[in-house]
Amino acid sequence: METALLLIDLQIDFLSEAGRMPVGSANAEKVIVTANHLIGYYNKRRWLIIDVFSQFKKYDIIGNFFRKHAAAEGSEGGKMDPRILPHGATCFPKSKSSAFSNPYLVEYLKEKEIDHIVLCGVYAEGCVRATALAAQRAGLDVNLISDGTASDRTSKYNWALSHMQKRGVRILSLEEYLKLNATRPT
Repeated sequence: METALLLIDLQIDFLSEAGRMPVGSANAEKVIVTANHLIGYYNKRRWLIIDVFSQFKKYDIIGNFFRKHAAAEGSEGGKMDPRILPHGATCFPKSKSSAFSNPYLVEYLKEKEIDHIVLCGVYAEGCVRATALAAQRAGLDVNLISDGTASDRTSKYNWALSHMQKRGVRILSLEEYLKLNATRPT
């Protein structure tokens, strides 16, 4: 089984308190700590890491209004949050909720023979959920790291995780995921 870690929308606008659509400092801190742990874990094993970024056109007036102009193409807030460890991952932009809306990501996963993805990122009820369900439709096994995923409201976070779990996404804490992979060869 070939695995890839997909880091979803770990951008300034979503993780920084000064961002345009922040998940909140406590939630952001939890995601950042977990993402950095996973980055170190994957890098040590030379496993594949993929960054997926929201990147919205500046002229999408209605969408930008509802997103508070977060992650606008070329904006400072659209960049990777600087608290995320540098990791040299391949990056794929998206302008819709699901990372699988980018056909180049789909091709890349096929090329790398990936059949299992591990998700970490924001927003749980938005892009993370859409990506998880699209990955399943593409025939991939999906794990979601619960402490590496966040939303701006606990109720939305809980709903999203419940919704994904009912559809077969395996929800694991970082600790559970690391234990599960402890015997996997590097």
